Amino acid sequence: MVSSRITGTLRLAVVLAVVLAACFSPTGERPQTSTNIPIVAASGGGVGFTVVARDFTFDQSYAGPAQGDTVAVGLVVASYGGGSAQIEIIDANGVKQLQLPVTNNVIQAQGQSTVRGTPPYTLHVQFTRFTGTFVLGVGVSGS
Repeated sequence: MVSSRITGTLRLAVVLAVVLAACFSPTGERPQTSTNIPIVAASGGGVGFTVVARDFTFDQSYAGPAQGDTVAVGLVVASYGGGSAQIEIIDANGVKQLQLPVTNNVIQAQGQSTVRGTPPYTLHVQFTRFTGTFVLGVGVSGS
């Protein structure tokens, strides 16, 4: 029951991420929101990270899901304008279970990436002169 609720919550987060990304102009016009201020929400079940970035450089790690041997990752990048981002999921044994470079628009909401490993997980995000809208959700998978 709890697993299906978390999976449902993750799917809802991914849908909201797609909707949010669709609200920004594909022509690269500046959205009516603050730039370069990441918004992060974290709990034992997952992490959500979003930023509207302009020439953004940032490097930070966050505590990820604390349980489950399978983690789902949903990512949306819209209005990409340059630079790069890197996402890493590291498990409790220090093994990089996912290393994903980002250098263009991305929508991985429909076919989410799934990571298997040993909890708890750590999410590491790194941006180098990145411009675009970046929305990431990492959570315990129901699989």
